[in-house]
Amino acid sequence: MSLYEIFIKIKPKGENKLKFEDIETILKTSNPKDWLYDINNEIYTYKPDVGLNILTKHPDDPDSGKELDEEWVKKFPNNKAWMVIAKVIYRGSFVKHYLFASVDGGRNIIALPKSATELEITHLQYNMGKILDYRNIDARLREYDFKIETAEIKVKKAIIY
Repeated sequence: MSLYEIFIKIKPKGENKLKFEDIETILKTSNPKDWLYDINNEIYTYKPDVGLNILTKHPDDPDSGKELDEEWVKKFPNNKAWMVIAKVIYRGSFVKHYLFASVDGGRNIIALPKSATELEITHLQYNMGKILDYRNIDARLREYDFKIETAEIKVKKAIIY
């Protein structure tokens, strides 16, 4: 049984407190230090609401771990890169999945840009990448922007109405 199946089976009873928009806001604005990382199971847990999780280990998914051979990943000292699928789960319910790349031989996780030639990500992707890359190591926070710049990825400016 996969971790995803286990999470679905243990869905707590009662009304969910967060709406989809609330979860997106948390992903866009939370500090990476607000998340706990379980290295063995590759699960991130949001400290203020432990019902919000991000799973990145999916052995049954054929795209998870798929090697990436795009020009932007070759800008790192180690040009090995592979796909990371981040599934957001709230209280056992699937919310959404996002695509990331483990780059520089697995040293960093950054969002997949819009395309191989359009190297642009949203602010939500940027912040989620920071969360996933942090993995409880403070030095990673300082490196993250440098890695985005190395890949020549631009963060799309948010339009606020």
